[in-house]
Amino acid sequence: MRFPQCFFRVLAVLMLTAACTQVQAQVRPRVINSPQPALAGLLGDTPKGKIEVIQFFYYGCPHCFDQQPLIEDWLTTKPADVEFRLVPALRDDKWLPLTRAFFALQILGVEQRLHRPIYDVINFDGALLSEEPALFSWVARNGVEREKFIAVYNSDEVKAKVEAARKATEAYGIKATPTLVVAGRYAVSSGLAGSHYEAIRLLNQLIVQARQEGRQAK
Repeated sequence: MRFPQCFFRVLAVLMLTAACTQVQAQVRPRVINSPQPALAGLLGDTPKGKIEVIQFFYYGCPHCFDQQPLIEDWLTTKPADVEFRLVPALRDDKWLPLTRAFFALQILGVEQRLHRPIYDVINFDGALLSEEPALFSWVARNGVEREKFIAVYNSDEVKAKVEAARKATEAYGIKATPTLVVAGRYAVSSGLAGSHYEAIRLLNQLIVQARQEGRQAK
């Protein structure tokens, strides 16, 4: 019996769909061995009753740059009971300048305004903002008083936050950026999920799971 050519095309599509579905079903978050309490103190507070979602990132990471638009879209539909936090991962001392820059901008109240532009100028223009002279000049061109920024950048407050970020990176077992952590227990990187889109899909699933677990614990 001979089958028409279109039969084999349909069969191929069905097989590919089944394979993709199987891959999706196999994606699992990394369960943090020692669940971490909500961040507090130096890295900020998570309101009681909120599900904490942390993005561990690094400005010099092209994968973080690629995920950023998806995070921005996700934030427009973020559930009301979710508290989103940014924490610069600190796995290498070469990352120190941009880690300190994030906290300095946060203290000065301009982190939200300049967060995306930092990614853009590094990835589109090749700006070496990990070099302090370039960093200081760039923030000055973007409406931040140069000397004020430098003073905060070198402050004890920023140094304390940097060490807190280093400890958090270790405690959460962050080995790749970007990594999303839900409720201090579940971690998913885009590499683990297979893509940035899959990471966001899994993030939403984990929020639902964390919410259900929270209700069961009461």
